[in-house]
Amino acid sequence: MRTIAISLLSLCSVAVSAAQEPVKPPLTPRIITATKQVSLFTGIEKQMLVAVVKKDRSTLESMLTDDCSIATPKSDAMDCGDWLDSVISRNFTLKSFSIRRMSVTDLGDSALVNYERTQQATFEGKDVSGEFFVLDLWKRSGDSWKLVNRYVSRVEAAASPTRPRPAGKE
Repeated sequence: MRTIAISLLSLCSVAVSAAQEPVKPPLTPRIITATKQVSLFTGIEKQMLVAVVKKDRSTLESMLTDDCSIATPKSDAMDCGDWLDSVISRNFTLKSFSIRRMSVTDLGDSALVNYERTQQATFEGKDVSGEFFVLDLWKRSGDSWKLVNRYVSRVEAAASPTRPRPAGKE
């Protein structure tokens, strides 16, 4: 009887500790139909990135608010005028890009857009290719949308959590 009680207690403690571990939900390979907003902003984001590829200053200027800013981790926010100068310069080349996993929160005259971007690019001769998470705030301006704020962060490969192996009779 005592052996059964100890076994049940051990099993319960394993179940409780396993339930407390953070779990990243698996990606489900299902087809999701894009909403009207996702289709609209996918087109707008692609238009902006194509303008960067072509170094089309006038198109990019038309897509930015006067007080637009861009932020990245571990740096000060940059106003969009400085960003525009950097992406139009010969020092930056966007060779290709793809957009995936976009979602849009419609806020009426504004929209919060987030997506993952993969890019092939160089800056000052260095490879800056990779995957990025982008969060944009767009504001309606007449019949068009203008970028107000952009937050960009490189997506790093997450290491899987490892548990220390018990030593001895632990």
